[in-house]
Amino acid sequence: MKLTFLLPALLALGAVSGSALGAPNERENSKNFNNDRAKRIQYKRDERREDKKQRIEYKQNKREDRKQEKREKRKETKRKVVRYKQEKRKRTYIKNNRHNVVTYRPGRYFNHLPRNSASIRFNGISFTFSDGIYYRKAKRGYHVVKPPRGLRIRSLPRHYSHFKRHNTTYYTYQNVFYVADNNGYRVVDEPKIVVNQAIKVGSAKNYDLGQTYDALPISAEAVTINDQQYFKYQDIYFLPQINGDEIKYLAINLG
Repeated sequence: MKLTFLLPALLALGAVSGSALGAPNERENSKNFNNDRAKRIQYKRDERREDKKQRIEYKQNKREDRKQEKREKRKETKRKVVRYKQEKRKRTYIKNNRHNVVTYRPGRYFNHLPRNSASIRFNGISFTFSDGIYYRKAKRGYHVVKPPRGLRIRSLPRHYSHFKRHNTTYYTYQNVFYVADNNGYRVVDEPKIVVNQAIKVGSAKNYDLGQTYDALPISAEAVTINDQQYFKYQDIYFLPQINGDEIKYLAINLG
């Protein structure tokens, strides 16, 4: 009977003891849970920060890529412009050179006159002048003609060339020859050039000192003495002599 009354008391005492023993474990679990929760929150914050940082870097890289692409496009455009200008200059150079070497062909017909052409009247005859080429009116269109000697122009055509012959400067273009004349240029005949060929063969005994000859010996060598050019053949020197449009050679002995 006594044990019956003691049993509830013992059970109550055991429950109180169990509660007292379990309280520290619950506090420890709660503390661990809070720590884990703080770690999870910090991890998510770090993850968001890293994600944001990557997005910013991606946008910056994208922006730099676009800038670089624009720079490359500008460079390519500049290169294209430079190449175009070079090709244009090259085409212009080729065109001009081709224009320079085109042979003057009188009689060629054109339906229309070139732009910026000018009218010239000489001895009662009208000519049209454009860039070194002369035209005359025909039944149909215009035909190229060679200008008469004595016709004067104010300025030379483009791409002309010049040379000096017997102290006279000649200007030529399209097989037309000019000389300077009173602030302009006058059409003249083509200067005659006589070429002396070295065809005479023989020894020094075949040449007399003080005589002039039309041709030099084949083996004559050009020499310059005191700024004067001679042609030496054995012990004889030939001095070039200009006679009109011809060149003769005076045989002398310089000792």
